[in-house]
Amino acid sequence: MLAVALLLSGCSNSGFKVTLELKGLGEQNVRAVFCGDQGLTDNWVKAQKDVVTIEGSCNGPSLMLIFNSMNVPIVRLVVDGGDNIEVKGSITDSQLKITGSKIMEEWNAFEAKHKNEYGMANSQALNTAIEAYVKQNPKSIVSTLLVLTDYAPSSSDKVDALLDAIDDGAKPESLMASYDLVNARYKKGVDQLSDINMIEMTSDDFKVARFTGSKPSVVFFWDKDLDNREHESVIAELKMLDTTRVNIVDINIDSDSAGWRNIVRRDSTQWKHYWVPGSMMNSQLTKLQIMTLPTIIVTDSLGKAIYRGNDAIKARQTVENK
Repeated sequence: MLAVALLLSGCSNSGFKVTLELKGLGEQNVRAVFCGDQGLTDNWVKAQKDVVTIEGSCNGPSLMLIFNSMNVPIVRLVVDGGDNIEVKGSITDSQLKITGSKIMEEWNAFEAKHKNEYGMANSQALNTAIEAYVKQNPKSIVSTLLVLTDYAPSSSDKVDALLDAIDDGAKPESLMASYDLVNARYKKGVDQLSDINMIEMTSDDFKVARFTGSKPSVVFFWDKDLDNREHESVIAELKMLDTTRVNIVDINIDSDSAGWRNIVRRDSTQWKHYWVPGSMMNSQLTKLQIMTLPTIIVTDSLGKAIYRGNDAIKARQTVENK
């Protein structure tokens, strides 16, 4: 592995190390952005055989965002002096195993517990879970992280009120400053889906899948590592839809197309099936920032996303009520 030191001028000698071991990372360059006492550090690190190591030095907790070679964020962390953080999993799966930092283990446990809420288009359920967590854990830095990064109420006053409910000791200046600086470089995925040029199964050639026209669309992103029962449940829900009223498309994003056609044939579905070369690195997908699988996007007839998440029932209900 190639280790690159991300050193901040004037920082203390209190160092940290982050090791990512993510299936699908391959040999690509990875961008790590974090902030120490002296400002922002933004460096690229070379991964080797799905593993990359990032080392640095800072004084106080700092938010770190890690991007893939196409500048899509793949992992978010908090680092501090003395940390030796290990992150294991898949580049397409938000359910990661994180060790080496009590803060990160606690944050990761919250995300795992509330996986469904994170996948909902409406943030109300996740907001409620965060409010309950903050009330129960006012002395936890994770409370601050959840409010800063995941809390999305209708009014900014609610954010301020919830932050006020957290003890000052759980809101270190280094963390608050790093959020402002690092988050300024974060780009969210677009909410407009017009078309994608991919390999279409029947023709075995590049065809453009269009998501604008006279009817709404449901787009199902998946790979062969998706649990069979979860895959089958999504397919079962989408089969309930009237294809004369809804444009249904499923898109496989495996790094290769081996086995793709067999799985699709097993599903016995009549809608269009596509495989996108390049997987998560495909330039047409990076703007969508497909971070977890399954991901289902429902658009209106103009291509505007009206649902995005992993709940096939909610996706179906969204398009039926459109």
